[in-house]
Amino acid sequence: MRARLQSKGTLSAKRMLKHIAGKEKRLMRDVNHTISKEIVRFAIENKVSVIGLEDLTGIRDSTLSKTPKKRRHNHSSWAFRQLQTFIEYKAREAGIITHYVDPSYTSQTCIRCNHISKNNRNRLSFRCEKCGYENNADLIGAMNIEHKTRDYRYILESQGCLSATRTNA
Repeated sequence: MRARLQSKGTLSAKRMLKHIAGKEKRLMRDVNHTISKEIVRFAIENKVSVIGLEDLTGIRDSTLSKTPKKRRHNHSSWAFRQLQTFIEYKAREAGIITHYVDPSYTSQTCIRCNHISKNNRNRLSFRCEKCGYENNADLIGAMNIEHKTRDYRYILESQGCLSATRTNA
């Protein structure tokens, strides 16, 4: 529909495009609010003191050239920064720290033996060259982000910083 309206170029088509864009924005904002509420609620229920997120600075620029032209609109419409912002402010209100983790090699690092290799990951599957551990590559990335976040939390706790920032929610 968007492509058809853009090719028309009439005033009413432009108005409709603007209306559609506003509708998409409101939908994504609502979805991001719902997801962020659930994440923070989960953290509170499980007494999590630090939420780890991937530092996605520059991700749009680095992946846009690899995205097929037909899918670029969907790729560029991904409101990840808005979701991160919502998680941040809701976590702060609950007394939970948000920590950004460098995503480099997270889906290429084995969680068992810490072996890093590009050959460990093949699209969606992960198989460690060294120890043979197999799992979903995205799940491996998430587990490595969790490990980095736990390390960060341990450092805060050992320095006595965490108890002062955590409030009962």
